[in-house]
Amino acid sequence: MRAELAAFGLDAAQVEATLARAGRAGTEEVEVFVWLATAFRWFLAMSSQWRRDAAGRIVGLDLGCAETVARLEGLEVSADDFAWLRILERAALDEMRRRHPRDRGVLT
Repeated sequence: MRAELAAFGLDAAQVEATLARAGRAGTEEVEVFVWLATAFRWFLAMSSQWRRDAAGRIVGLDLGCAETVARLEGLEVSADDFAWLRILERAALDEMRRRHPRDRGVLT
């Protein structure tokens, strides 16, 4: 989980603080609903696929490679999984913009 949090731009202290707030300091475990597990694994696999605008602001995932990422990760994804992937993307964007004010105001 540390790597995934760092992929969102958190430094080491922020990662540890986030894990501590979640009661997960020192662990790599995350509980995910069964029906969300595939989409969550897909979202984590897409962690290096964020697109940015000309000003360097994150605008969303590069969904053009989403099927390839899923296939290479061995994930069998559905239309429902894709919908959940988009919801996870939106939540991550909202959180990144909350933490990084320079990214605010970008529409996706």
